[in-house]
Amino acid sequence: MSYRDHLEAQKKYIRTKKEAREAKREREQNPRPPRVDPPPAPTSPWSLLLIICLLLFPLFTLFVILPQSLIPAQSIYDGPLIWFLGTESEYLDIKNWLEPEILANDLQTEWTILHATNRYDLVDMLRGGDGDLLIIQDDFAQELFTGQALAPLLDKLEGATWENCFAPLWETQSFLKTYGWAIPVTGDIEEARHIFTVIRQFALPFKPEQPTLQSL
Repeated sequence: MSYRDHLEAQKKYIRTKKEAREAKREREQNPRPPRVDPPPAPTSPWSLLLIICLLLFPLFTLFVILPQSLIPAQSIYDGPLIWFLGTESEYLDIKNWLEPEILANDLQTEWTILHATNRYDLVDMLRGGDGDLLIIQDDFAQELFTGQALAPLLDKLEGATWENCFAPLWETQSFLKTYGWAIPVTGDIEEARHIFTVIRQFALPFKPEQPTLQSL
């Protein structure tokens, strides 16, 4: 390269650098407005309807498609309930004694006496609010009392003591089951206290001599 070509190259390089500085200065003094993207296309009504359907589908599944067995059923019983937990023959003995006494005392509330053979099924019924007064053995009553599931039979000042939560139908005897009254906390406590008081004061005492009540 000749000296003359070298000078021309130097001049060109200087000119390019100068133009670049001037362009940078121009951009700093007069910045261009930000680029604006074109507005989005309007949403199709069909797309909007599809989104709404997808959002509502879980609710539709919950109330329509799920089996009816998964929806809690309402109680099939009317009025307050007395549950007896024991054998079929024991239940019949208790029912044959208790039903005439309820009728004889002309109670305004119509009570139903029901039979349970499994304490776990009975506990499930009580949790659902189906049960207001119990006739059960003392050992099961003790379990419920320990779990704070029994209310006082009488609204006494001493509160929920064991003696105030379980009232035996007869004195404890050897080789004889001890059944008694108890009130679950999930039931109608006031109605249960009323019938318990009436039966205890006016009904004939239940006789425990039946062979069906003997302990195995």
